[in-house]
Amino acid sequence: MKKNYLLSGTLLFLAGALSTANAEVIYVTESGAGSGDGSTWSNAATLEDAFSWASTGTEIYIAKGTYTGSFKLRAQAKVYGNCEGTETEPPTYTTAEGLETFLKGTGDNRVLYLDGKASELYGLDISGGDASLEKTGVGRGGGVYINNGGATLKYCNIHDNVGVDGSRELLGSNGKPQKGVGGGLYILNGRLENCIIENNIATKAPWVDNQVWATGIGGGICLDATEGNGCNPDNAVVLNCIIRNNSTTPTDDEDSFSSQGGGIAIKSGKLVNSLVIGNSVNGSLNNQSIGGGVACTEKQAYVINCTVVKNHAQGLGGGISFQTTNADGMTASVSNCIAWDNTCREDEYGEGNANIRLGNSKTDGKLPERVTIGAVCVPEKTVSTGAITVDPRFVNATGGDYRLSEGSPCIDAGDDPAIEGFDTDLAGNARIFGSSVDLGAYESTDGSAIDEIEAYEGEVVRTQYYTLQGVEVTYPSVSGVYIVKKTLDTNLVITEKVFVAVK
Repeated sequence: MKKNYLLSGTLLFLAGALSTANAEVIYVTESGAGSGDGSTWSNAATLEDAFSWASTGTEIYIAKGTYTGSFKLRAQAKVYGNCEGTETEPPTYTTAEGLETFLKGTGDNRVLYLDGKASELYGLDISGGDASLEKTGVGRGGGVYINNGGATLKYCNIHDNVGVDGSRELLGSNGKPQKGVGGGLYILNGRLENCIIENNIATKAPWVDNQVWATGIGGGICLDATEGNGCNPDNAVVLNCIIRNNSTTPTDDEDSFSSQGGGIAIKSGKLVNSLVIGNSVNGSLNNQSIGGGVACTEKQAYVINCTVVKNHAQGLGGGISFQTTNADGMTASVSNCIAWDNTCREDEYGEGNANIRLGNSKTDGKLPERVTIGAVCVPEKTVSTGAITVDPRFVNATGGDYRLSEGSPCIDAGDDPAIEGFDTDLAGNARIFGSSVDLGAYESTDGSAIDEIEAYEGEVVRTQYYTLQGVEVTYPSVSGVYIVKKTLDTNLVITEKVFVAVK
């Protein structure tokens, strides 16, 4: 009788699980509740069960609490974290700060693996992952690995994760120390929106015996839009995110392999409307250690309307830089960006390239031909002849407020086509406010660099064109934003910013 009872109970449980697998909604709490079939909050499932039961179209509501382990979601489901435990409709999310649904790794595996489906996940705090011992994507995405499925994370905080722990002394397939790629996330054809990525490390420690640091690529994120033998940059997008205080390795060392992208390494894909701040490429004084904030490394990389500040590279290009060893196989575009107050090592090779390092034909092959610099604000005049090289006038950089103050030269100074298809800035305000898009991650809604022009009477008798640096030109030779002064027959002088398209 006892054996029959157990069998009967098992069959009843399986029936409940199979029923839940086809349900529209699964409710989750830390330890489950009631029958555990996930049908209601009072019968909540565990997170492992919910992910394994989910099918196409399933919604999973996760209550606030701590969920420890390594989780896999393979279905095209929608996952809503930060729930109070009473919801019957999805919560509304406005920020990735202060989330209370914690997915915590054990330190031996990554925290979350998303495979093969266009799932959507909201409101999760993800930390404590380590991809050193993973079988799929070893060293990739200590916090999250999106594996070629088009999954999207929104309003999540991914922090304090590790790609590889060098003290484990692991060898890669090339016989060299295993590299960490994407300490926080490795995104292979996926999307990240309105998230915070902070305090992640691509390669945590050197090998104990010989003190050699392995390569670290993408301390916060490694972004990859590979598609067959090529790529589609629209398949891998980081949008409206804050990427801060990540690093390729935690400290400098005289003995280390080259590393790229303290904040984000873009193999291919798009980084848009994001603030990249306080990240670092550490290691030795290596010319191939590049991009304290952003490194563009392999195929097609786009950096659009980003504010890149206070990053550091022990090598070259403290703010934004480009891989030189594979330059003939990549293209990159930087548009409408502000790169300011970044640092790199001081020597002749890196001089004048602390914020955006374009490279040169003598040392970097065809790289300069493959990188396009659009409208930018950067201190170095060597980056682009059309660059704004004066103070961008942030509201309060010391206090961490990188919005543009009234009168900033970056207001209305951008190239509108570059931001096409991306409708809001990092603060959720509409792009475009004014005559043209602003530079950087934030669109100013408090005015313009030049006062709006009221209706006027009279005929224009003289038109003068000036660059944003105040240099007068007979007529623009390249497309861009110019200061235009119009003198009327009434002797009134009208000054405005205008985007001039040169065919």
